[in-house]
Amino acid sequence: MKRRIIPVLTATLLVTGSIYAETKSTFTERAYSSVVKLAKKGDPNALFALGEMNYLGMGMQKNYKKAVQYFEEAAKRGHKKAQFNLAYMLYNGLGVEKDYKKALEWFRKAADQGDPKSMLYLGDMYYSGEGVPNNELDYAKALYWYTQAANEGYPQANFRLGEMFYEGRGVKTDLEKARELFLKAAEQGHAGAQFFLGQMYLTGKGVHKDMKKAKRWMQEAYMNGNREAKKVMDTYGWEELIRKEILPGYEESHSG
Repeated sequence: MKRRIIPVLTATLLVTGSIYAETKSTFTERAYSSVVKLAKKGDPNALFALGEMNYLGMGMQKNYKKAVQYFEEAAKRGHKKAQFNLAYMLYNGLGVEKDYKKALEWFRKAADQGDPKSMLYLGDMYYSGEGVPNNELDYAKALYWYTQAANEGYPQANFRLGEMFYEGRGVKTDLEKARELFLKAAEQGHAGAQFFLGQMYLTGKGVHKDMKKAKRWMQEAYMNGNREAKKVMDTYGWEELIRKEILPGYEESHSG
């Protein structure tokens, strides 16, 4: 099972203290020239900036292969965001052959510098066994990295931790702890966590049944685009859900 996060690659270039804030599609010739000169001197911020420009197609056609090259040069010089971007491209095979092992290594380097997105990816990879020796699951390491990312305020990390306590993966099953973690993520707008809370309050699993809270969280999930909440609400309606006390498609939602 693969888990995905959509990365945010900034459109503003920070190069040795100077910010070149251009449109999303164009850069001034002067700004580009300055970035290139600094990159040739090995400046990691400039190398990272050129990587972004090639990745996003800013002032040029998108070129993932060149983006990988620039990100790698910046990453080798310790640039945290470049390390994450390089790992992401290796993970997804963008401009380079897919390589989970190398992706794991670069995510780890970025995570060691405090990058929360990398922490989350590490948690996912150890949880699923991607890029680790013999593809063996390592719930203890997944728990560690999810916890680190959660401490940085990432709702997806709280959601993943909630799943682990809900299912008893690498930890003792603790539905109250799962509820607390789902609630944190739900209050941060995580649609999957909102769906889980709605289901828990609807069925009374780990909590006292509470139709008011169930409806609130199910509607929040629906409004935030959760596919399972949308499917069941559109198909059955709220009154039918109360009668059945079951949410079809739960297993699919639970795994994604």
